[in-house]
Order: sequence, then structure tokens, then C-alpha cells
Amino acid sequence: MNVLVIGKPTYTTVLRTNGYPEEGSKTKVIEKHSLGGGASLYAASLLGKWNSMVAYSGVVGSDHFGNEVKMHLDKFNVGTKFLEINYEHPTNTSYIIINGLNGSSTEISNINDEINLSKYKYDFTPDIILMDGSDMAGSLAALNNYPNTPSILFANRISENVYDLSKKCTHVIANTTFAEALTKLKLDDNQNNLVNFMQKIKDLHKANYIIMMREKGVLYVSDNQVKMMPALNVREIIDDTHAGYVFFGAFAFGMINNFGIDNAVKLANAAAGLSLTKLGSVNAMLELEDVLNLAGLKMPEKIETLD
Repeated sequence: MNVLVIGKPTYTTVLRTNGYPEEGSKTKVIEKHSLGGGASLYAASLLGKWNSMVAYSGVVGSDHFGNEVKMHLDKFNVGTKFLEINYEHPTNTSYIIINGLNGSSTEISNINDEINLSKYKYDFTPDIILMDGSDMAGSLAALNNYPNTPSILFANRISENVYDLSKKCTHVIANTTFAEALTKLKLDDNQNNLVNFMQKIKDLHKANYIIMMREKGVLYVSDNQVKMMPALNVREIIDDTHAGYVFFGAFAFGMINNFGIDNAVKLANAAAGLSLTKLGSVNAMLELEDVLNLAGLKMPEKIETLD
């Protein structure tokens, strides 16, 4: 299948420290990684590594960081023909501080929201479109140009634009913050409340929602039943920065390869849990075999058209 991934790539510096820096303090970095970043870039990289046919569409600057992003995508066999170069603005950057004591991450981003894709034509018809909601113009153009193509949106920030985009998508992978803002309800552990929560989402629009609830698990609907898949029990969290991005990419892989919704969620849940044990998830890209084994799954024998 031909996969089109749309988003804003960043060049990210990950800094691991012994505890979170106090204001005004001088803190020593115990480990540093520089890598391509962003939900869309990670999903494209993971799919490329797992032998999917992927094309990436996004904007970088004509600078060293932009070249590094392209080299990163090339490394994972992701097509960069539709990676646009902006000669007036630099590549988006971010810094992530990892608390080495508990794996908690803090991100500081320098993202130019005004720079979006300007070219919307592709020389192939995508079988599925992945978006992270960061490049609104490019995402809407793709959905309008390919109205019958299934799409997956990663929604992890509250935005009216992202909400409007979600109404046009087939699947939406959301965090609790986005889902609660959407429904104006609070997520808790009560089974009846979870059913009501998912019913409220269904009443709002047609997209199939998969809600990442961190250590509580994954809330989703399958065969008209509301289900909660428990999160993996991770003994030691090294880096929690990219767990959502990993879930996004692995879920897409499951749907592309006809795992079905239940096993796609299971695969993504296992991948997200495993990513918590890696520092700088793009550099420590997961092996498909490791994720399949952890999830207790095998590749389907027959690949069918994605619904």
C-alpha cells in the first residue's frame, strides 16, 4: 500500500539529566541525542523501517537541520520527493529535557505555525493518509483531493483547526486532553462513564476514536463495544516523550496490514510500552519482530484492501 504522511518535521535535541533542572541552576547533561522529530516524522520512519511504501510531505528550511531531517527519512526508506524546502525560514526545532530519575520529559519547541505546504499534488494515489494536524493546509488539501482514502489523525493538542480536521478523518488517535476538550467530559475508571464518553464522541461525528490514556491503557470501540486495553507494565521508564508517536505509527501499520482494530490497538499498545524503555525513540527505532512478540501477534497471512 502507498502511504502518504503529512506534518511538520522538527530537528530535535534530547538532553538527559539527573533530575529536572531547578530554575537558575546549572545542570549537567549525562546523555545527548540529536534527531528528527515530530509525530508525523516518527510514524513515517517506523512505517518505512517496517517495509511499508511511505512518502513524506512536509516543509524544512534550506539549512543543516533541514538536510539532517531529509537524511533521517532517507535512512528509513521514506520517500522525500514531496519534502518542500523553504528558503526564507529555518527548519523547526525543539529541545527535550529527560528527567533521568523517572523518564518524564519536558519539551521546548520553536515551531513556525505559519509555514505550511504549498504544493498539494502527488504523482500517486495514496491508499491511506496519516496526519498529525501540524500542517493544516497540506492535510485539508489531501483529504479534499482524496475523499475516499482512509485517513488517520494524531490529535494531541487542543485546537479548533485540529477538531475541524478530525471530523473529516476515518480514525483519530487522541490523548485524554484532546478527548476531554472535545466532549467536555472527564475520563475516569467508571465503566458506565467510559461508555457514555465514547457515545458522546460518536454523537459528535463519525470518526473512530482511539484514546491513549497513558498508564491507564487505551480506550476504543470495536464491533460496537467500548473496550479498554490495559497499558503495559513497564518497570523502568527511560523516556516517555515519543510513546504517543510510536502508538500512532504502529496503529497505522496494523490497519494497513489488515490486523483489524483490536489487534492494531494491541500492536500499538505494545510498541508504545516498549518505546518507554528507549531514549530518543527515533534513534532507538523499534524492531517489528520485537513488537509482534511482545504483543503476541503474527503478521496476517492475507493482506486485503483497507476499509
